[in-house]
Amino acid sequence: MDSNTDLPPIERWWPKLTISAKHELLKDLDAQISEAVLNEIESLLECSIPRSPQHLNNTERAFIDTQTEVVD
Repeated sequence: MDSNTDLPPIERWWPKLTISAKHELLKDLDAQISEAVLNEIESLLECSIPRSPQHLNNTERAFIDTQTEVVD
């Protein structure tokens, strides 16, 4: 599934997200992004994100894959 996104560039907000927000997104990278995570992104970047259903696109999911580490 790929779609356009109304999110700011992921490179700007992913590194700043709380662990709980990251875990929520990682639970299902194809799921609709929750209101709580959208609010956190808006707060971090002092921006506004449309409240139409937001999902990560293929590029954003690929970026997240490069940022996660497997821990034993």
